[in-house]
Amino acid sequence: MWRWAKRTLVGLGGLVVVAALTGSVYQWIATRTDLAANPPPGRLVDVGGHKLHIWCTGSGEPTVVLENGLGGSGLGWSFVQPEVAKFTRVCSYDRAGTGYSDPGPSPRTARRIGQELAQLLDRTGISGPLVLVGASIGGLFVRVFASEHGERVVGLVLVDASHEDQEMDVPRIAPFVPFLSSVGVFRLLGVSFGGTGESLPPSLQRFARATAFRASAYQATADEGTHLPESAAEVRASRRKLVIPVVVVTAGRDPDPTWRSLQRDQVGLSERGCQVIAEHSGHAIALGQPQAVVDAIRAVVDTAKGRNDGALCGSQSGKAEPSNGGR
Repeated sequence: MWRWAKRTLVGLGGLVVVAALTGSVYQWIATRTDLAANPPPGRLVDVGGHKLHIWCTGSGEPTVVLENGLGGSGLGWSFVQPEVAKFTRVCSYDRAGTGYSDPGPSPRTARRIGQELAQLLDRTGISGPLVLVGASIGGLFVRVFASEHGERVVGLVLVDASHEDQEMDVPRIAPFVPFLSSVGVFRLLGVSFGGTGESLPPSLQRFARATAFRASAYQATADEGTHLPESAAEVRASRRKLVIPVVVVTAGRDPDPTWRSLQRDQVGLSERGCQVIAEHSGHAIALGQPQAVVDAIRAVVDTAKGRNDGALCGSQSGKAEPSNGGR
């Protein structure tokens, strides 16, 4: 009986190994095929051991830099970037491991991501003033950047941005993501943390599909999510009163009073802060109500250029609310 059980276990173990190897080959070939058929729309820039993908359009200063949310890529700004490019230079980029960018070192915390962004901008030749736009978790990253590179940043737009004091639960699946993604399980099941681009403009959907199932994308998302408490601590430690304009764009369809309170708190990051409610959108405002984001960026850019002679949020789409004075 024991001999039979042992042979069964060995056989099952062998099947698991074969399945894992087959899945790994499937994942590798499919990823290579997708990327070869759909090269990146922007350029890859070495930031010290790995390359990040950045896509800049438009011209003029200040340069607007778009920082996406958890699991997404720069393509998440596809409805915002073309409109902003009409009045200044604007750059979207893929954080390490996501989109077309190479994987980067762990842990993926706000400070590390901010340092890589600074290197990316330097090596891209973007040395002028910056307006940073951060969506969801990206709001944490741009806030650390603004605190540590204050001489470069002339304005912030926080798009339903995460807050350092919000509840942060690490998904139970996170420890298993590296293995499941490497052996093609997520690809086989059609699971993509950042979506496959159905909501994007048709001309850009192929880029989203080409990068949706990369193992590095799943792993980078899990890494960023797992280290959210560390990122929050870095934001908390670097928080200081800013003198630049800050526009907080909040989703109108989120009824959670705690989230709304944390959103209002971010208005107090600056004496020149204000809030806009995107009444017709949920959390993904850049896709659900992109004009509200474009208007907020335009107001900050105009203020940086000395062209805004009224209230910062006075002409925004949606409902504007004044600062509550912060914490």
